[in-house]
Amino acid sequence: MLIWREEFATGVKLVDLQHRRLIENINLLETLLSGPTPTRAACDQLVSFLEKYVNTHFKFEEICMESHCCPAHAQNQREHAAFQDIFKQFKQRYLAEGPKPELLRSLHHTASEWIARHILTVDIQLKGCLGTHQAQPADRPERAPVGEAKATRRVAAVS
Repeated sequence: MLIWREEFATGVKLVDLQHRRLIENINLLETLLSGPTPTRAACDQLVSFLEKYVNTHFKFEEICMESHCCPAHAQNQREHAAFQDIFKQFKQRYLAEGPKPELLRSLHHTASEWIARHILTVDIQLKGCLGTHQAQPADRPERAPVGEAKATRRVAAVS
């Protein structure tokens, strides 16, 4: 089970909130897998959350890094693209095979390891860039471009 720790904090409240929601959902997947076979509806909801997350949070985080001239920006984009490929392959299998426990366990294992490593080695580099540049809309979702603000609020609200 993943546990949120302060060392995961990036210094951008919305990014940290989104990371917490992601961890909660990955832990929910673990909980579902530890009991009787999870329902299709419960699995569909988690898969939907993850799909929305990789499509909205990743973009938001990349905007944050770019707006703060974070040196990890390019690495972050590469790692996000790699995880999106992993998730795309999972989703194809999920649609073809359904919510098989072994497939869901594989997703849980891969996502858990990726999340902890990625946040602790890439995302936290954003913290060192805050305050060195003028705050950008990414820091203040109420001022973010309309599409970005809506997308990030949706990710933060999905759980």
